[in-house]
Amino acid sequence: MTRAGLGDASDGRSAHSGTIPTSGGVGILAGMGAALLSMCILFPNLNLPRGFASVMSLLFAIGMLGLVDDALTLGAKTKFGIMILICGAAVWLIGAPTNLPFLYGPVPLHPIIGFLGAMLWMFVVMNAVNFMDGANGMMGLSLIIANIGLFGAGLIGGSATALLFSGLSLMTILGFLPYNLRQKARIFAGDVGSLSVSFLFAVGVLFLIKESPDKTLHLAGPILILPFLADVLLTLVRRVRNRDNLLQAHNTHLYQRLIRHGFNHLSVSWFYAIAALLCANIVVIGASREWLDRLHIPLILVGGVTAAYWLISQALANTRNNKSG
Repeated sequence: MTRAGLGDASDGRSAHSGTIPTSGGVGILAGMGAALLSMCILFPNLNLPRGFASVMSLLFAIGMLGLVDDALTLGAKTKFGIMILICGAAVWLIGAPTNLPFLYGPVPLHPIIGFLGAMLWMFVVMNAVNFMDGANGMMGLSLIIANIGLFGAGLIGGSATALLFSGLSLMTILGFLPYNLRQKARIFAGDVGSLSVSFLFAVGVLFLIKESPDKTLHLAGPILILPFLADVLLTLVRRVRNRDNLLQAHNTHLYQRLIRHGFNHLSVSWFYAIAALLCANIVVIGASREWLDRLHIPLILVGGVTAAYWLISQALANTRNNKSG
């Protein structure tokens, strides 16, 4: 892909200079395909869950959508519309959650609410990872740690499919990371890579919930990817407050502002990775001690992350004002 001529030229919102080879996610998808083919050959009698093959077909469909977007730059409405259709198909194949953790334990969900909530989960995760794939090693490091946490939750909950999906993601991202986790990245995953690995993570969480009925692990996924979700959602709130066009590309995510203020790519990526590691430990410990069936810990986490986002944003704003003054 570095020789294929498919790359992103830097613009006013880019954190890089020059043309950056992209669509390294084609290699990630190729690794996933090779792993799945090998699994079918070596373990022909493996008892895979119902709908597994169809979900894998959707994985490669979302990857092709990302590749087309990398090559042609689809409009936001077209891209989002296709993503919503793929999310709906995936939830229909896997099944929607039937309850949701609340203050004093889980509460039942109406099937329609559960279906729409699962779709929203997948859509938000894919866009969050896609938006955050802009610094060297950012996506790879954080998703490796999130999938390690998902693997641990799968072991505790007894979800074989979550183990399979998280292990598949881990191996393929590890194969990609040496080309991206460096001061001058050789290639980026592009939409094809970020959409593929985030789709696999999101459906892995849905299978975790489905296959762990004795444990309420609904909050494991959002906590594992909380650093990305917090940056994306709090930046969205900031843009709404500033009355910005929400469909217009921008460079106001916290990680982008850190880079513009002089922090190098690897420092920022490791900062987010450390935050992801903290979240992964909370998930594994919380799952083993049954802390994730109530909202207390997630609410404390959300409050802490929001405060950290605000404090860092204020520090960056003060630094900019001092320089201009």
